[in-house]
Amino acid sequence: YYSSDINLKENIVSINDAMDKISKIRGVYFDWTDEHIASRGGEDGYFVQKHDVGVIAQEVREVLPEIVKERTDGTLAVEYQKIVALLIEGMKELKAEIETLKAER
Repeated sequence: YYSSDINLKENIVSINDAMDKISKIRGVYFDWTDEHIASRGGEDGYFVQKHDVGVIAQEVREVLPEIVKERTDGTLAVEYQKIVALLIEGMKELKAEIETLKAER
């Protein structure tokens, strides 16, 4: 669990143009480099596997820089769970668009 209580937050603003932001991030299949796998102790078939799925940190940084951090080795890391907030707002935008289209029928 992560702290998320409203009493701990200030300057709360909804994420605008969520669908535009989502469209700039690719969900991708990829293979980790052999060097990266070796640095993690080798494949274990569970946490470390050659073929994987995810996002590209550089693309995420363009739309949600708050969830991308640079590691000491210069590579970028994504705090994946925080993408959920963007997806929630994107779904709301889609729902509103669908409701508008239905009303125009």
